[in-house]
Formats: sequence, C-alpha cells, structure tokens
Amino acid sequence: MGGRQILKQSMARINPNSLFLLMLIISASSCEIKKPTAQEVLDKAIARHGFDSVKDFQVGFDFRSDHFEANLSDLTYELKRVSRNNNEVIEDVINGETFVHKVNNELVSLDSEKMWRTSSDTRSVIYFALLPYGANDGAMNKQLMPSIKIKGEPYFKVEVTYGDNGGGKDFENVFVYWIHQKNFTVDYLAYSYFINGGGVRFREAINPREINGIRFQDYVNYTITKDFPAHELDYAFQTGQLKEISRIELNDVVVKK
Repeated sequence: MGGRQILKQSMARINPNSLFLLMLIISASSCEIKKPTAQEVLDKAIARHGFDSVKDFQVGFDFRSDHFEANLSDLTYELKRVSRNNNEVIEDVINGETFVHKVNNELVSLDSEKMWRTSSDTRSVIYFALLPYGANDGAMNKQLMPSIKIKGEPYFKVEVTYGDNGGGKDFENVFVYWIHQKNFTVDYLAYSYFINGGGVRFREAINPREINGIRFQDYVNYTITKDFPAHELDYAFQTGQLKEISRIELNDVVVKK
C-alpha cells in the first residue's frame, strides 16, 4: 500500500469535530498577541512624546514665579532655576553632581541640608515637566501592572521604583504611569514619597501641546487623606475620593535642538 493511500485512510478516520477543534487551537495560538514589557511600553511613550529622536536639546519654561532651563544630552546635563526675591536674583545651577547657588551673580554657600533641598526642588520641577523623558533612567526598576480603563479608555499601568544604589534619598519613592494603550500618551501619573512627612499625589494631564516636536502637558494635582498606595489611586480618582490641591502649569515653553 502506498504512503499516499495510507495517509488518506488515516485522515478518513479522524473525527471531524476533533479536526475542527485542532484547527481552532492552532489559529488562536497564531493570533495570540504578545504582552509588552514595562520597558517596551515606556519606550513607546517616550517616542510618542517626541524624546526618542533628540540627542541634545535645551528647554526653558516658567513655572509659577520661577524660570527653569534644562540643557540635556546623552552624556551630560545642566539644570537651572532663576528666582527673584525683592532685589535679589537667585540662580541655582546643577551640572552633573555639581551644585552652584548664586545671589546677584555672587557665589553663596549653603549648608548640606538646604543645598540638597534646593537641588531636589529644581530637579523635581524639571523632571515632571519633561515626563516621560526621565522615567527611563537605568537606576529605575520597571514593572507592568494589570491594565485598566479610566473614563472608558484603556491604559497600561507601569510602576517605577528606584534602586537603593541609584535613587539617593528618593530611593523609596514610587511612581506609576498610566499610558494610553493606543496613543501611548502619559495621561495620568501618581507617586508616593517618604521625605518631609510623606504622602501621595495623583496627576491628570491637561492642555497637551507640541512645541518643536516635543509634547508638553499641564496637570491637575490631586491628593487623598486616606492611606492609599500610588498604584491604587486610579480607583480613588474614578470614585471621586481625590481632592484637587493645585494646577501644574508651564508657561512660555521654548525648545531648542
């Protein structure tokens, strides 16, 4: 008996229902969508916000009564805050690990605690203004949490924490980013912090605009008096448990590449 005839007889004995089930399993397996990693989601968000194609750029903006500047590249960075107090012009400049404090263009020494606080405040404002640019630091640990819908829209939820070797005094802080599953925009974020008494914040992005290829957003800033972890603040937001405490609004934004 030829091999082709044997094959025909074998196939004739297969139950049609079993064959259909087998084909269905194969089809489902081939169509299965691979779940992205936290790193892949963040990379797409960074690209969507316009930071993937820039190596060296400068950003300037006003926030409340202060002016901020950031000169950024792959290897170096310089951050600056300029504020005014009566007749004094105060400059705080961070260049890598170097911090300089000037009053009316004269160097002024600060004690270690005030220097750390001033430096941290400057870094924090610029960090949030340029999100998600800074969320991809190598010292950070990233975890993809279960997806969720907010206001009917689907979101990836990415939790980011610092390693204790790379986070300095902030290593215990936790950040959570809600990234739209289709647009890859960072529409919501939350963070918990443990310095200065600790607490949590939840921010809702508003007023998105593109300036020289980079997406900037303002935020509604919320808090909650209950003990909520940062990654559960989406639930508190959708159930009306959060209280607005401020608006994070950037003015006169300038980008140079």
